[in-house]
Amino acid sequence: MQRILITGASRGIGLELARQSLAQDDQVFAGARDPEKATGLQELKTKYPDRLFPVALDVADSASIEQSYQTVHEQVDGLELLINNAAINAYTDPSGSAQHNRLGQLDPDGMLGMFQINSIAPLMIVQRYLDLLKAGKEAKIVNVTSESGSLADQHGNSDYSYCASKAALNMLTRILAFDVMKLGIVAVMVHPGWVRTDMGGPHANLSVEESVRGMLELIGHLTPKEAGRFFDWNGAEHRW
Repeated sequence: MQRILITGASRGIGLELARQSLAQDDQVFAGARDPEKATGLQELKTKYPDRLFPVALDVADSASIEQSYQTVHEQVDGLELLINNAAINAYTDPSGSAQHNRLGQLDPDGMLGMFQINSIAPLMIVQRYLDLLKAGKEAKIVNVTSESGSLADQHGNSDYSYCASKAALNMLTRILAFDVMKLGIVAVMVHPGWVRTDMGGPHANLSVEESVRGMLELIGHLTPKEAGRFFDWNGAEHRW
């Protein structure tokens, strides 16, 4: 049994990661901004009351990260897997207005908000949970990224904030991998594919079940030689 923390687990890929991990007898800490309102998580909690622990976690809020850590640490003394899945592809300012990411409409606060959640927050979560990962058995860190963060694949998608935030996440993960490998922890980044979720839209070519099944198979076979690499959901290496 692995002890797993998944961020952004209220729906979509994060929720399916929780569901499939529970089905393979893992213990799951499922981070969500408001777990009580996450219907899917509450249904899973009913089915797996002893192994699923919904955790209030707003990845952009340092106080929330700290509180989530205290909640998890009360239950376990180590983690085998951290999956940083929480992300956004559009930033909404406090007034409720969506910030545009196209040239001529770029907004610095919106761009910084995107970087905060997609790039910086995963690193802050790793930093806070590092002692639990060090105490885990053959621990792994998986940062869910996107092919949009690939420089080689960039041919005119002008969504500046999202693409650049994922490219930044890739670089941060690459640097992180060299730091944590000294501690026996393997860190990688994984592109989940174009998935039929609220973010991916209805025309995406992958079901969330297929994507997550492939990701978990990849994660299950990770060894230190894969540290710092950029993978697709199906285990193929993605170009930078």
